Amino acid sequence: MGVINTFMSAIKTDQGLVPLTNVRDRSRPVRNQPTKLMPGSPTVGRLLSAIQSSLPRSLLLGQCEDGLPFLLELGEPALGAILVSCEKGAGKTHHLQVMAESAMHLNMPSQLQLGVLTFKPGEWGSWQTAAQKKKFLQGVYAWYDPWAAGLIQTLVELAEARREGQRFGADVLLILDDLNFVEELSYEAQVNLHWLLEYGSQSGIWLIGAINAHQAADFRYWIDPFRTRIVGQVKSVENHEILTMRLAPGTENLEPAVFRTWLGENWCSYRLPLLGH
Repeated sequence: MGVINTFMSAIKTDQGLVPLTNVRDRSRPVRNQPTKLMPGSPTVGRLLSAIQSSLPRSLLLGQCEDGLPFLLELGEPALGAILVSCEKGAGKTHHLQVMAESAMHLNMPSQLQLGVLTFKPGEWGSWQTAAQKKKFLQGVYAWYDPWAAGLIQTLVELAEARREGQRFGADVLLILDDLNFVEELSYEAQVNLHWLLEYGSQSGIWLIGAINAHQAADFRYWIDPFRTRIVGQVKSVENHEILTMRLAPGTENLEPAVFRTWLGENWCSYRLPLLGH
């Protein structure tokens, strides 16, 4: 495949991939469990340095077993919303940050903008202070922040304008970390967000969500609209079936920071890189 592996061909060949409240007390301290990455893991910057041509509207997923970067192209609406899931501490948020950082490497701010909704904005703190990253950011908001609903409303209005033929502005990547806190949003914002999950990709608004695997059964309503599924370590057979919509043998034994996604005929495994140059 040359110097990269790409996810684009899988989207064109596998249309079969289309497919309750759990609010934590905000006063409870949140313990961060950093993902355990392998010593000597490459960085996002080093993996992308192997790419010799411009690849706008692309994201890095990780490093395949052949050592090449594995890219996902956002140009195909059939890709739909993307869900990342694994057991707690196995790399969920780190995966989102790899995808976001690589988007900044591969795109100009005029081509792609990013927004983040999360229960723990502190995990994205550096993204709000680094000058280069701020050029890409529409904002990093907590689910319970009123500005989160405002961002969703703005994106719905943008999508509707584009559906009416008013194509303007950059594509938008909306990252939904800690998706289990979605019900912190107002009812109207939840309706708007669910609509974006279903139809946003048709208007250049791409949603990437992440949820811990053990919460899958409680959030079927929110998981079902995601067309593209990425899974790491998943211990429960029931949760595995909800998250993947097909068998992916051995996910209970995957190491932290190792993920799989379906390519139409088989599963592709890859390892997350470190952030940075």
